[in-house]
Amino acid sequence: MAQPPFDPFYLYQHDEQSNINTLFVSGLPDDVKAREIHNLFRRRPGFDSCQLKYTGRANQVVAFATFFNHQSAMAALHALNGVKFDPQTGSVLHIELARSNSRRKRKPGSGAYVVIDKRSKGEPDLQGSSSEDGDSDPDEPSDSGDNQGDLAIMTSDETAVGSDNAVSVHTEFMSFPSVFQQEQHGKGS
Repeated sequence: MAQPPFDPFYLYQHDEQSNINTLFVSGLPDDVKAREIHNLFRRRPGFDSCQLKYTGRANQVVAFATFFNHQSAMAALHALNGVKFDPQTGSVLHIELARSNSRRKRKPGSGAYVVIDKRSKGEPDLQGSSSEDGDSDPDEPSDSGDNQGDLAIMTSDETAVGSDNAVSVHTEFMSFPSVFQQEQHGKGS
């Protein structure tokens, strides 16, 4: 029986995927907070950091969660993919491996999560801040010098610092149970 020819494309693609330790998260409600994404992943073994990105395409919000290794990322993917994130809106998490690892630059004193806001200035800013730190989407143009002053960095202490002022962002706690509260309740029963 003849053996199929060796195809390095498939072998290389598998090896390339096993090096990815970043998850792409969609299916998020448009009012999601960076802290909620951080809390979703922070107790998962191997979690490193996360980014929340307002894409500027309608009200689409996505997130990236970075882990220290591929195995930890895959464990989180299998545990959380398909979980109902927001019972009020019916938002269900869709999690998959990202196309590449996040290239987030670590800054001293930066928090465990970052917000990237690509919405136009005319849209309401639900998060209250944005960040220039993190991945750039290859499908979207990168920010050039004209609007660099409009960007801000959000750290885990929830203080957004802009070019001209500083704003303290207060965390709003939702009246419905979080995914973690549901998990904890399920374990106690």
